[in-house]
Amino acid sequence: MDSKLAAVIKREYLQQIRTKAFWIATFLIPALGLSLIFIQVALSKTLVAKGRIAVVDLSGRLYGPLVTEYRARPADEDEEDEAKKPDDKAAAAARTDQPNEKSVSEQMAENRRTRVATKLDLFRVDATPETLPDVRKKLNADVQAERIKAYILLTPETLASGKAEWRAQSVKAEVVMREQIAGYLSRAATKERLKDRGVDPKVYDAARIRVDLEPHEAKEVESGESGKNVGMNLAISGVFFFLIYISIFVYGAYIMRGVLEEKNNRIVEVIVSSIRPTTLMLGKILGIGLVGLTQYAVWASLAVAMSLPGVAAIVGMGEGLPHIPVATIGAFVLFFVLGYFLYASLYAALSAPFNTEQEAQQFVMIPGMMLILTSTTWFFAYNQPNGRLATILSFFPFTAPLMMFMRISVQTPPLWQIATSVALLVATIVAVAWFAGRVYRVGILMYGKKPTLPEIFRWAARAD
Repeated sequence: MDSKLAAVIKREYLQQIRTKAFWIATFLIPALGLSLIFIQVALSKTLVAKGRIAVVDLSGRLYGPLVTEYRARPADEDEEDEAKKPDDKAAAAARTDQPNEKSVSEQMAENRRTRVATKLDLFRVDATPETLPDVRKKLNADVQAERIKAYILLTPETLASGKAEWRAQSVKAEVVMREQIAGYLSRAATKERLKDRGVDPKVYDAARIRVDLEPHEAKEVESGESGKNVGMNLAISGVFFFLIYISIFVYGAYIMRGVLEEKNNRIVEVIVSSIRPTTLMLGKILGIGLVGLTQYAVWASLAVAMSLPGVAAIVGMGEGLPHIPVATIGAFVLFFVLGYFLYASLYAALSAPFNTEQEAQQFVMIPGMMLILTSTTWFFAYNQPNGRLATILSFFPFTAPLMMFMRISVQTPPLWQIATSVALLVATIVAVAWFAGRVYRVGILMYGKKPTLPEIFRWAARAD
């Protein structure tokens, strides 16, 4: 390696990692992320939907069954299924001497099925069609004064078509409570309709069952990824996806500010007297890229440390961190490096011709919009990794670093698609680096008038 290039890389790298801000961010970001997770888990366990709910039952048949359904609710819907599976209970009892070996992913899958607890005070309000307007006026006042949470209006039409009214301060609030009460009402109305047809409502309770579709791969030998871990896989893919997205923005901004700072301080005039501008640009890109890899290495070390049994038990993860496929980690490193080099070259080229960050931002947002476009479509790629949109974006070089990574982490596409995407990315990086080098060598020494986009392209076309 050229000694001058190595010197630039070393300077850019040490300049960043020697700052307190770098190490504070390195440790603060994962700490904040873990804190948010623990807070969310703690809140989900203590969250209770409660309040006084008035019931205006013009049908005269649903208030009593509604209260009965609410009082008969299980603490968790899973208990209802367990009561219907005595064989499973017996099998579980026979295995009580075996240790519980649930992984973190399996525990999180079970937690997803936990319902929000409810503590409702359902009370009846007598009314007739003639007195309903006055009753409604009083109840509206009670809701606005927060004496009651909401009120429900049931009519004979409720039994016929399932239509009922929920009146609260806002139609967008208390969604969980409203859906749970709707479930109780649905069961109560169904049983009343069964009575009308001469069927014992107990038949409904006995016949009711919840069917869970457990996903498996359509292969003779599966890869071992459990369908129970769908939520965890989505979380891991999403976190890695947005790490690439944010890192390209953050480290690209570092390059832009570094170029503008040296240009405004006239330091670059001294530097380019002893080193080629393209070498200076490449050194900046490589040095700051190593800063990003260093940050990820620290985070990986923290993750490995947390996966140790003793440490995991302290933070409440008895079985350690969830398993992350090697292919996902490899794809993350590969497409972070390729995406970083692609966008870092653009950031360097588009910031060199300008004198202030405000001027540079106008042009830097052009490649930034491509990243933002990909970030708005990531869930479609997760849901349909081989769909047309995901496939097209995974071949387009400026969206491929994010989209192809997401496809690989969800469902590995054909090898030829991965190879084609990487080849197109590498070819684009070479072309962008050539363009960036030619613009950088001219723009870094240009002051005064803000150049136009045609002028920037003329710099790139100018012969050596």
